[in-house]
Amino acid sequence: MARDARFPKREHLRLRRDFARVLGGRCKAADAVLVVYAMRNDLTYSRIGISVSKRLGNSVRRHQVKRRIREAFRKSKTDLPVGLDIVCVAKLAAAVAGVDVAASLHKLIVKAARHCPRSESD
Repeated sequence: MARDARFPKREHLRLRRDFARVLGGRCKAADAVLVVYAMRNDLTYSRIGISVSKRLGNSVRRHQVKRRIREAFRKSKTDLPVGLDIVCVAKLAAAVAGVDVAASLHKLIVKAARHCPRSESD
């Protein structure tokens, strides 16, 4: 596996305060499948956190959705803007088998990144 195709722990948003900081920002993009919140970070790579509500189904279904989103991010991260903290919230349509989560995620991250100021002082 190519080194840049991995998904190391440093690229995960895990802490509640990190999620809260990104969700409190003003960079947001949404479609019928996902809602993506973004905020600039001072790192040379982007980090992602994934939120899947219990209303999407049981734990098996929720984890399937999370794995699809995580894999979509992992495969396309070389084509995405760097230096972002991203929180991805799945909508009900993300649980449908035929939905292209990867295309939706890529489009929304790029759109949210355009709305983000370059630094905290902007």
